[in-house]
Amino acid sequence: MQWPNLAVRWPNLAVGRRDQRFAADCYKQDDTRNFVSHLHDALERNKIRAFVDSSLERGLEITPAINEVIERSRSAIVAISQTFASSPWCLDELDKILECKEKKGQLVFIIFVDVDPKELREQSGSFKQIGQSEKGFGQENADKVRKWRDALQKAGNLTGWSLGKRLEVELIQSVVEKISRKLRCSQTNPPAFHLVGLDSQVQALYSLLQLEVEEVQIMGISGTSGIGKSTLVRALFDRIADQFDRSCILTNVKDISSQEGLVKMQETLFGDILSNGVLEFGADTHEIINFMRSKFQNKRVLLVFDDIEGLLEPLSHLIEAINFGSGSRIVLIPRHEETLIGLCGKIYKVKLLNDDQALELFSWNAFQKRYPKNDYKMLSNCFTSFSKGLPLVLIVMGSFLNGKSIKEWQGAFDQLKEIPHGNVHETLRIVIDGLEANERTIFLDIACFLNRYDKEEIIKSLDHCDIHVDSGIEILVQKSLIYIDENNKIWMHDLLQEMGRRIVIQECPENPSKRSRIWRHEDALQVLMQNSGTNAIEGIKLDKVDVKDLILNADSFKKMKKLRLFIMADHFPYCGPAGHLSEELRRCFARSNDIIMVACWQALLKLIARFWSRRA
Repeated sequence: MQWPNLAVRWPNLAVGRRDQRFAADCYKQDDTRNFVSHLHDALERNKIRAFVDSSLERGLEITPAINEVIERSRSAIVAISQTFASSPWCLDELDKILECKEKKGQLVFIIFVDVDPKELREQSGSFKQIGQSEKGFGQENADKVRKWRDALQKAGNLTGWSLGKRLEVELIQSVVEKISRKLRCSQTNPPAFHLVGLDSQVQALYSLLQLEVEEVQIMGISGTSGIGKSTLVRALFDRIADQFDRSCILTNVKDISSQEGLVKMQETLFGDILSNGVLEFGADTHEIINFMRSKFQNKRVLLVFDDIEGLLEPLSHLIEAINFGSGSRIVLIPRHEETLIGLCGKIYKVKLLNDDQALELFSWNAFQKRYPKNDYKMLSNCFTSFSKGLPLVLIVMGSFLNGKSIKEWQGAFDQLKEIPHGNVHETLRIVIDGLEANERTIFLDIACFLNRYDKEEIIKSLDHCDIHVDSGIEILVQKSLIYIDENNKIWMHDLLQEMGRRIVIQECPENPSKRSRIWRHEDALQVLMQNSGTNAIEGIKLDKVDVKDLILNADSFKKMKKLRLFIMADHFPYCGPAGHLSEELRRCFARSNDIIMVACWQALLKLIARFWSRRA
C-alpha cells in the first residue's frame, strides 16, 4: 500500500513530505467540516498530496488502523473547535498525536477554531466537561479522562493559529505557507532516537547559535558516538530552517568526499539546496565555487555538515571561498572533537541522559510506554545503569529485550555483568549475538557492504543468496539495529556498523582472506593479486577496478566456494548462490588475453544482468 503525504480525517489532519508515507486522524464534526475541507484543498493546490477518509465509522475508541496511520505520519494538524472535547475519539487521537510528538519527534500544528487556547490550559468553557456526550461513557473511565485533560493542557501550551476575527482564507494561506516551509526543511533522515531529554538541549543549542547576531558563525557539535549529535542537530534544524533563505543538511560528508571527491560533494550539496537534483559540473573547482558564490550572495544560509572526519582543510577552503550572507550559520558534526579545533568559533558538547531520562528512553523501546512494567522495574534500572546515559545503547538494548520474559532478561543481564562498565561495543555485541542466523547474516552484510543502499536493491541482491531478506530486515528494524529513511534507504548507525565489522575482523585478525567479508579495498586487492582466496569468503568489495588485474587473477575466484556477494566500485552488488557466483566470475575472467579484455568485461555485465532478471 502506498501511503499519502497528507491524510485527512476530521477535525485532525496528518501531513508529510512529498516523498514519504503518511496517514492520519479523527471523524467529521459539523463545526470544522468546511474549514478543514478548504484547508485540504489549499494543501493539495500546494502540491502536498492529501488523503481524505470519511468512510470509517464513528466510535468510542480509536481503532488500530487509525493508530497505525498516526504513527506513520511525519506531521499532524489538529483543528480544535468548541465541540472537540465532547468526542472521546478526537481526544484519543490528540493524546496519540502528542505521544508521537514526544516519542518520535512528530511535527504538530495546532489550529484554534473559535477557541481560546487559555480554555484548554485551564479546562474552562466547553473544555470543562470532556468526553461526556458519547453514549456509554461513564465515570469509571477516570484514568482516560485524566489522560485527555493532560493532552488538552499540552495542546493549549503549543504555539498555533487562532482564527479569531481573521478571514478564513488568510488563516489558511498562513497555515499552508508555514507547513510548506517546515516540510521543505524537514529533509533529513528520520532520527533513530526517541526524543527523550532533547528539548532542553535543543534550547541550549538554539541560544548558543544567537540567530539575532548578523555575523556569519560556524559552530561545532561534539560528543561520543551514539550520544545523539545528529539527532539533536536535526531537531534544531526542523525548528529554525524556515528562518533562512537556504538550508540543507549534508550527511556522510566523509563518504562523499572519499568516494567521489570534493567536487562531487559540492554538486550534491547544491542539488539539495536548490531543489533541482544533483547538478552536473565539470572538474573545474573554480567554476563551482563561482557558481556557489552567485547563489549564496546576500543569502542567509543554514548548512549542516554531518560526519566531517578528515575534511578540515577542504571544508575550511570551501567555507572561506563562499560569500555567505549576513546571519548565516554553518554547523559541523565530527566524530572527534579535535577535528573542530581551529575551524569553529563555538563548540556545543552534547550531554548524556540523566538516570530518569535514560529509564524513560529504555522503557519506550522495551515496553512502548514511558515507565517499565512493575515486574521489570528492578531489571530495567540495572540495564539503564550499564548504558551510562548513551541513547543508542538504551534504544538497542530496550528493543532487544522487548517482548522477552523475565527469565530471558535475567540471562541477558548476567551476560552484561561480565562486561567491563562502559564498554559499549561489548554491550552491543550481546544484542548482535542474540540474532538468529538469517538476521545476523543480513546485519553483517549491511555493516560491511550495504549501509545506505536502497532497501529494494538490497532485497533484490540478497534474495539470490537464499536469504529471507524481507522478514530479516523487518526484524532488524524492530530491534533498532537499522532504520529505513524517507527515500527507502537502509541506515545503520556508525557505532553498530563498526561493531559489525569488528565481529568479522575477529574471525581472523591477522589474515583478511580467512574472514567472511572483505570490504577494505587494500585487503580485497591483496587477496586477488596474491591468489589467496579461501572458502571462508562470502562477500568481497573493490573500490577501484582494473579489469586486467581481474583477468590475470581469475583463479582466485575459484577458491571462494562460498562467495555470494561481489561489489565493484559504485555498481550495485552482484549476487548469486554460494559456489555458483564464484565459478561464473572465474570463467568470465579466466581469459588472460588482453585482446579480449573488453569482451570479457561485457560478459561479466551480461552475467550480472541475468542474475537481476531472475529477481525481476
